[in-house]
Amino acid sequence: MDRSKEELAEILSRMQEQQQNLFKQAKHLDLTPESMKDVLYELCENIAMIMKADRVSIWLFNEDQTKLTEHLTYAAESVAIPSVRQLDATEAKLYFKAIGESRINSVEDIASNEALESFPISYFNETPITSLLEASIIMSRGIGGLLCCETVESRVWSKLDEVFIAASADMLSFVFDRLNRLEMENRVHELAYTDTVTGIDNENAFIEKVNDKIRKTESGLCGTFIYMKIDQFISIQSVLGPEGTKSSLKVIANRLRSLFPDGSTFARIAFDHFIIYSEYQGDREDDESAMGHILSELRKPMMIKDQELFLSFSYGVSLYPEHVKDAYEGIHAAKIALDSSHKAGNRKTRAVYDPLMFEQWEEEMHSEMNLGKGLDMNEFRLFYQPQVESLTHKVTGVEALIRWQHPEKGLLSPAAFINIAETTGLINQIGEWVVCQACHQLKRWKQIGLGALTISVNISPRHFLHNHFPVFLEECMRKYEVNPKKLIIEITENVAIEDSDLVEIQIKKVQEMGFPISIDDFGTGYSAFIYLQRFSIQEVKIDRQFVANMETDLKSRAIVRAILTLAKSLHLHTVAEGVETEGQLKWLEELGCFEIQGYYFSKPLPIEELDSWLLASPRFPFLYLPRQTVEKEKTSGT
Repeated sequence: MDRSKEELAEILSRMQEQQQNLFKQAKHLDLTPESMKDVLYELCENIAMIMKADRVSIWLFNEDQTKLTEHLTYAAESVAIPSVRQLDATEAKLYFKAIGESRINSVEDIASNEALESFPISYFNETPITSLLEASIIMSRGIGGLLCCETVESRVWSKLDEVFIAASADMLSFVFDRLNRLEMENRVHELAYTDTVTGIDNENAFIEKVNDKIRKTESGLCGTFIYMKIDQFISIQSVLGPEGTKSSLKVIANRLRSLFPDGSTFARIAFDHFIIYSEYQGDREDDESAMGHILSELRKPMMIKDQELFLSFSYGVSLYPEHVKDAYEGIHAAKIALDSSHKAGNRKTRAVYDPLMFEQWEEEMHSEMNLGKGLDMNEFRLFYQPQVESLTHKVTGVEALIRWQHPEKGLLSPAAFINIAETTGLINQIGEWVVCQACHQLKRWKQIGLGALTISVNISPRHFLHNHFPVFLEECMRKYEVNPKKLIIEITENVAIEDSDLVEIQIKKVQEMGFPISIDDFGTGYSAFIYLQRFSIQEVKIDRQFVANMETDLKSRAIVRAILTLAKSLHLHTVAEGVETEGQLKWLEELGCFEIQGYYFSKPLPIEELDSWLLASPRFPFLYLPRQTVEKEKTSGT
C-alpha cells in the first residue's frame, strides 16, 4: 500500500507517542496485566488504524510454547472477535512450525496458505478474514507470543507494513518482559516472606514486621512473643498423611488469625511451630487469662478428611522489653522457654522465659557440640560392674556402663550427657559404639579363657526401635564372632510407651537372632505386669530404689518379694541392682534372687582393673569375688 509523506510522518509520530505511553506505564513498580490492559488495547487500536486492518490481536505462548492463547483483541465494528481463544500445537503443527521459523509471517491469501490450513475452521467462519500479517514478540526467554493484523479484503503487505508491525511487536516485548520480571520478583518475595502451606507470614516476614512495630511502639506498651507447637504433630502426619497435615495447619493458622487481638503478627516456622507477637498494656494477669481462652478455642475439634481431630499445644513466652529488645531475640527466648517446659512433660506445657534458661541452654549446646566431638576423638570408655550369683558369689557376667573421659571436666557419668544424646539423635551412634566395644570384649575374653562371662548393654528406646538395629546386631555377630547368648540386651519398661506393637516385633526379631532380652529398672515404668504378659523376655532387673530400703521398709521388701515370685512363676532370670549392704544381700538370698549387682561386691571398673581382678582369681577360670565394701562414686549405680 502506497503512502504519502504526510501519512508516513503521521505513522512515525503515532509510533513515538505510543512508545512514550508504553514506557511511562511500564516503568511503574505496580505494573500488572490489568493496569496495562487499556494501554495495550489502545496500542492495538492505533495499529489497526495505521495499518488499515480490521482486527489486531495479541497472542501469548505458554511456557513450553505448545499453546497460543488470545490475550487481547481490537476489532472494527464490522468484524467479530473470534470465538477461538486458544491454538494447540498438536492440532496446528504446520502453523506453529511456520511462526517458529520466521520473525514475520506475511499472508496475502489465507485460503491458499498451507500452514493456515491446520487452523480450526471455526476461527475464520465468523469473519471472512482474507489476509494476515504477524510478528513474533521476542522476549528474554524466547518467542513469547505474536502480534497479529488481519484484514477482510485481500492485502499485499509492504516492507513498511512489516517494519511497522515488527517495531510494534518489539514494544510489546519490552512490556511483557517487564511484566514477567515483576511477576517473578513478586513470586520470589512471596516465597521469601510467606508460608506456602498456610498463607500466613514466615519467619522472615515476622521479624521485619515486628521489628517495625517495636520501633514505632509508644512508650509504656509491652509485647508478648508466644512460641507455640502442636503436641501431636507426628501422629497427625502418620494418620492423615501429607494433605491432611497441610489442612490441619491451615485450620490452626486461621484460628490464630481469628483468636488473637487485631494488630497481632503471626508466622509459621519449622513444621508444627508457630510464633505470635501481640501487644498489651502491661497487665500480665489479663494477658494470661486471654491466652487460656485462646488455647481452649484452639483445642476445639476440627474435621480433617472426615476425621475429628483433637489437638493440644505447648508454648513458651518471652516479653518485650522485659526479656528481649527485638523480634529475633523474642523468638529465640520464647523457644528456649518452650524447650525448658518440655523437660517437665511432652504435652500442654507452658513456661515464661527466665535468663537462667538461657544459661542452661547455652551449656547444653556446648555439651552437644562436645558430645559429637567426643565420639570422633574416641573419648568414651566402658566400665564394667560384675554380676554375681547370690549364694555362691560366682561371677557370671558384667553390665557395661559408659563413661565420657571429658578433656576438661574429667570422667563423666551418663547422667551428664545421655539426655543430650537422646535429644540430638547421637544416642544411636553412642549405642552402636557400646555394642561394638562389648562384642570386642566378649571376643577377647573368649581368647583368654573367660568365655563363660556375659555382658549386658543398655539400649535406648530410640535405638532399640530403629529398623536398622537388628541388622546392626547381625553385623556385630559376624564381625566379632560372638555367641549372641553372651550379649544381653537391656531395655526399660518405658520402651513400650513408644509403640507396643513395634516393640513386640522388634523383641521377636532380636530374640530369634539369639540375643536375650532383659528389662532394666523393672517395676518403675510403663506397667510391669502388662509388660510381662505381652512381651517375651528372659530377665528382669529389680530397680535399686526397691533394694535400697529392703532392710527397713516392709513395702519395699514386699514389692521385691512380689517381683521375684512373679519372675519365678514365669521362669525368668532375676538380677537385683544397687546392692550395697550385707543385710540387703541376705534378704535377696532368702527371697530367691538369682544374681546380685552392686557396690557390695564391686563398683563399675575399667577393663584393665577388672581383667586383673578376674585373672588373679585363685580358682581361675572359675571366678569368685570376695565380699567387700567399695567406696561409692558420686554417680552410684550408673
